[in-house]
Amino acid sequence: MGETLYDIEVFQGTSYFLAKILAHASKEKPIREYKTNTLEELLENIAKDILEDNE
Repeated sequence: MGETLYDIEVFQGTSYFLAKILAHASKEKPIREYKTNTLEELLENIAKDILEDNE
């Protein structure tokens, strides 16, 4: 099995969703947080972030 590239934790509050991302390969932004009102928007932000990292 390969190495871990990201650790992603998703939390649900009363009116928001929060994601904490630890990017093991990124030296510039190793820790990131996103907070949105919907799970869909949160997942879109996570996906965009990962795609930008790997371009």
